Amino acid sequence: MRRSGLLLGVIAVLFWSLSGFAQSTMELTLEESVRIALKKSKALAMAQEKVRESEARIGEARAGFLPQIGSKASYTRLDVAPYMSMTNFAIPGMPAGTMPDKIEMGDDDIYNAAVSAQQPLFTGGKILNGYRMAEYGAEAERFNYRRSEADVVLHVEEAYYGVLKAQEFKKVSDQAVAQMEAHVRDLENMYRVGMIAENDLLKAKVQRSNVKLMRIQATNAVRMARTAFCNVLGIPLDTEVVLKAKLEYEPSPPVALEEAIQKALKQRPEVKAMEYTLKIGEKAVSISKAGWLPNVALIGNYNYKRPNRENEEKWYGSWDVTVAAQMNVFDWGATHYQTAQAKHRLRQMEEGFGQLRDGITLEVTQSVLALQEAREKVAATQENVAQAEENYRVTNEKFKQGMATNTDLLDANTMWTQARMECVQALADHYVAEAKLEKAMGVLQSQKPD
Repeated sequence: MRRSGLLLGVIAVLFWSLSGFAQSTMELTLEESVRIALKKSKALAMAQEKVRESEARIGEARAGFLPQIGSKASYTRLDVAPYMSMTNFAIPGMPAGTMPDKIEMGDDDIYNAAVSAQQPLFTGGKILNGYRMAEYGAEAERFNYRRSEADVVLHVEEAYYGVLKAQEFKKVSDQAVAQMEAHVRDLENMYRVGMIAENDLLKAKVQRSNVKLMRIQATNAVRMARTAFCNVLGIPLDTEVVLKAKLEYEPSPPVALEEAIQKALKQRPEVKAMEYTLKIGEKAVSISKAGWLPNVALIGNYNYKRPNRENEEKWYGSWDVTVAAQMNVFDWGATHYQTAQAKHRLRQMEEGFGQLRDGITLEVTQSVLALQEAREKVAATQENVAQAEENYRVTNEKFKQGMATNTDLLDANTMWTQARMECVQALADHYVAEAKLEKAMGVLQSQKPD
């Protein structure tokens, strides 16, 4: 019995420990949340691998400048050794019958080992332009990585403020429930002494049920928002997160639309990536034009063979050096059409670049206007909250003095709750609008102050 009790105690301790690990708590600022997401993001990991792939492509292109060295070896077994037939030949002075039928001219085992080197001397710029294309491709992928980073940062900010908004909704609903609970208790006392009608008490109870339902929804919204936030960060979804921030309005300087557009067109990673993509297209045209030019290469070979030149069973070495030139003389217009294709692809890229710039201009314009609207909404909803709070206070005093009806007080309570909810929504929208404008302007995480 003692052993079984000890075993159960150990199991209980382990279960409690594991439960503690599963429900670990993290206190996070927005900056800490961004750092975690950037470290754990699978999308960023994929983008980083693309950068490394493009950097490896540079090494591959660089190898084209250097001599290519190869080797080969072979062994051949002949059915018979090479020979010269002597049946139709007669040697003066040699007795008949002593003449051999054939004379072997080599060995039936043939060995060959060779090392060759080939150095391009002139390719019409193909190798150089290919190397430049690889460099531009790597730069484009680095800016694509920054674009992915900006996407991750925006998702974290949206999820972070989503949690703060849900928590504030929960606070408002808690206070609304507390107010209605107190009001219902007062009405019950008044109903018992005959000061109000039963209908007034029932109206208050209905509204109490409504705000309780609102609190249930707000509680569930907090859980969902925290789960979504953990998912964005790449941490266990059951992690208890405590955010070190409050949803408070901190006005920032106004943003000039033209200045924001110019800043976005200058530093958006998509623009930088597209600029390098255009350079790749230009080099592709140059490579296709190189098809009209000759290719010149220096080729050297060293061979080690058996049998030797005199068909003796001996090894010998030999070498040769060749300067080779190759030029396309007539290919039925294939080079012409390849060049035309490259030029048309470049023009497509240029049109796409113009479309990208127009899209960025539109995005920045929408983001600036959305931020201005969000700021105006914050100011308006804060004023509404102050007015609704004062209206509730005055109506409550009048109700206690018998100068206002129960319906008036319930309406004042509803307006106050609604005004506070709208203010919370406006504050969250304001911070999300700021984050979207930063992304639209190309403000990278490394450029943000800690």
